[in-house]
Amino acid sequence: MDVLIDKRELLEKARERNLSLVMIEKDYVLGWALFGFSRVPSLVFKGGTALSKIYFAETWRLSEDLDFSLIEGGWEDLKRPLPGLLKALAKECGIDFRLANVFDNPGYLQLKIQYAGPIGRNWIKVDIRKDDLVDTPEKKKVARSYSDYPDFTLRVESLAEICAAKVRTLIERRKCRDYFDLWKLLGLELDVERMKRILPKKLAVKGLTTADLVKMFPDDLPGTLQPYWDRELSRLVEPVPEMSDVLEELRQRLMVLTTSS
Repeated sequence: MDVLIDKRELLEKARERNLSLVMIEKDYVLGWALFGFSRVPSLVFKGGTALSKIYFAETWRLSEDLDFSLIEGGWEDLKRPLPGLLKALAKECGIDFRLANVFDNPGYLQLKIQYAGPIGRNWIKVDIRKDDLVDTPEKKKVARSYSDYPDFTLRVESLAEICAAKVRTLIERRKCRDYFDLWKLLGLELDVERMKRILPKKLAVKGLTTADLVKMFPDDLPGTLQPYWDRELSRLVEPVPEMSDVLEELRQRLMVLTTSS
């Protein structure tokens, strides 16, 4: 089957967002992959791509992978139908998907999926973790960001839990895109009280508390992030905000999650 989308649509999207055609194509392919995985009832969508595909379509930075929580069953139950799922998906969208690599341990499964898209060949990553959800997932419609996307819904982490997960991630590692995401999230009008209820539970899963938030801002943080800030974020969003502004504003915005009502 021929690829359904007109390449000119991808070119126009790249111009609109001032991003590379390669990244726009990957964003397009991720949406179709998400459609395929939406048929797996044991998965709950989460992470940064949920922000760009569901909660803030067209306005959030692009992502390069898909993240899910597995809420029932085991890895073998999930891996067994994958080849058939990808084959059926390829027939529906015209993108040739091939499972290139599978890595798993007791709590984590990573899939590397190669694709031949409307522009060229590339790959996407799918990360799946055993259930660590602490809030009730929500059923949401996926935005039709491209003209040939089907209408579909899937279960997704609540916005409060995505925010709490970003906080936890930044205690454990330091990536430019995570600081950007949390800064932008906390600049929105969100349900602060819900986030304040969820955050301690999300941290406790990893043996952390709100006292650990200081680890997000070590003394060497600016020097650690600066060499990668523009290079990493300019591929995903335009314009790129100043790193110093993001870090300072994020410090202030985090206070709302740790102060008493």
